[in-house]
Amino acid sequence: MSGTWREALWLLLGAAALIANWLCLFRAYAYSGIAIATVVYHVQPFVLLLLAAVLQGAPLPLARLPWLVLALVGVGLSSGLLEQAATGAAQGAWQGMVLALLAASLYAVATLTTQQLSRIAPAQIAMLQMLAGALALLPGVWALRGQAVFSPQTWGAVAVLGLVHTAWMYTLMYTAFQRLPAQAIAGLSFIYPVVALLVDVLWFGARPQLSQWLGMALILGALWAYRRSARPA
Repeated sequence: MSGTWREALWLLLGAAALIANWLCLFRAYAYSGIAIATVVYHVQPFVLLLLAAVLQGAPLPLARLPWLVLALVGVGLSSGLLEQAATGAAQGAWQGMVLALLAASLYAVATLTTQQLSRIAPAQIAMLQMLAGALALLPGVWALRGQAVFSPQTWGAVAVLGLVHTAWMYTLMYTAFQRLPAQAIAGLSFIYPVVALLVDVLWFGARPQLSQWLGMALILGALWAYRRSARPA
């Protein structure tokens, strides 16, 4: 009734890009491991800035790009990539790297399409994208229905994943996407690996290597410098 159906094309494009993004990323994990896929996936801010420049005419922040490169180096250190390379675990991962790069590009597309949905509430965007994802993945899930065993604990985990880590998280994220320029989104994207590593430490009792702590420090320092350089003198 409000006429927002006219933005349905952008919504469907964003949903398709987001679904394909996760499928490519999870397959990349299988081929190259989490560390390598995570590092390659975090070229996404650079892809986002490039697409924003090409499609939206946004200026490229060339003077600030070195800070993003430094943050990417920090992602490499914090992911444990050096340790994998030393043990030879990083060999033969080109297929996973290509899939992670494709996933990063798709996520950048999903981000830009969300910015075009100015008249649709973030909660509606998240709901409709989850519905599209459920329908797209239904054939694969239906084929495995005989293997599923759901206990009350499993249902609780599914509910938390669905309501908190998907519905609420994407609502918050899309609210930010509609209010922030691509340059700000690109910089803040590097917060993810820092939070992931901190959760590993606080919840799972992980003991990061010195290089991983250095990587987190590089990410935070680079983001501080990136944001500070955006302020007018």
